Amino acid sequence: MAANSLRVNIVVPPLHREKFTGGILCILEHAHQLHKRGHQVTIIPTRPCDAPAWFKKEFGTLLHWAPQSTGGALGRLIGTVAGWLPRRDEAGKADIRRDFMTLLRNLPQLWTPEIEQAVQHHELRHLIPPADITIATQYSTALPVYLFGTGKLGYFMQHYEVIFANDTPDPALTHKVAAMSYRLGLEMMANSPWLYDQVDKAVPGASLRLSPNALDHNIFNGAPKPLAGPDDRKVTLISYGGRHVAWKGFKEMAEATAIVRRRLPQYQIDWHVYGGAALPPDNPIAPYKDLGFLQPLALAEAYRQADILLSASWYESFPLFPAEAMACGLATVTTQPGTEQYAIPNQTAEVVEAQCPESVAAGLERLIADHAHRQRIAQSGWEMARTLTWEAAGDAMEANIRSIVAGQAP
Repeated sequence: MAANSLRVNIVVPPLHREKFTGGILCILEHAHQLHKRGHQVTIIPTRPCDAPAWFKKEFGTLLHWAPQSTGGALGRLIGTVAGWLPRRDEAGKADIRRDFMTLLRNLPQLWTPEIEQAVQHHELRHLIPPADITIATQYSTALPVYLFGTGKLGYFMQHYEVIFANDTPDPALTHKVAAMSYRLGLEMMANSPWLYDQVDKAVPGASLRLSPNALDHNIFNGAPKPLAGPDDRKVTLISYGGRHVAWKGFKEMAEATAIVRRRLPQYQIDWHVYGGAALPPDNPIAPYKDLGFLQPLALAEAYRQADILLSASWYESFPLFPAEAMACGLATVTTQPGTEQYAIPNQTAEVVEAQCPESVAAGLERLIADHAHRQRIAQSGWEMARTLTWEAAGDAMEANIRSIVAGQAP
């Protein structure tokens, strides 16, 4: 390792080979920034998973649980039990426990929340290597980091996860585990001022730092479109579908789009949606074109083919999609919670009220009908988005980690 470099463990939820969320994308981008600065980075998923083929940059070492043959593990367990039965010795019990856990770790489809926690603790106790700091990244990773993390213990929060409990199979348990994650005494880093404030209110006096995310400008780039002519009556909207969860505001977006289509019948208002949505493309409220799940390069091109990014999330914490669209030159409609670093009302975006289709529709109507306003918002948003660089975000993360390792107060 280079002089003054640090050993950094980052514990993450399981990775998918092809699909990803904005949160895990940003975590790996931060890992890449630390890696290229000479730090020894180890990414540790909490379940067996594949390496992420969608992330091409170097980020250090992926210390993941390689999936094993369930049949082979079952055969070994049966053989071990059969060999132990005539003897019933203590050493044989240890071998049975080992082979039983090996089988169990390869049957995640059978896990209850309690079994999952037991398997995680069993594996991560031995898997997490020595380091200067171990960082949790999601509520389910916080307790393993608290129990088995090495070096200083951090928590890079992507969202205020207690509010998503109803999206999980066991809402009551999720709410408790998520709330507990902020009370373990970990050195916490929030990716947005909104998240910082939520945790600060929930846990007064907690150790908190701000560590923002950013955009990959090699992918998300473009320029605002020229001022539309007075007779230009075709507008294309683009939205993230929100993977079927209500708080992403898809139904509010649909209702707002329907309102504006009625109010502006002289305009052809096309709506493109990527990612799974709460309503089908042929829904009776506001039909749209389904773009499916898009990898980053295809997503950037889809943005560049549109005019306005429409978002209506109830709350976010540095969401990527409005900023990505701004970087590609689009005028943006968005809500405020979590976007305050780049969405300035009536300057860089049309900031609208969450859970209010009328407010969303009003912002959308202004951008469609007032061509000069649309071009001005797009230009200002584009200039703002260009400041959201991973170099700056990496500097902030590195400074925070060094501060935590040195034992300094926020």
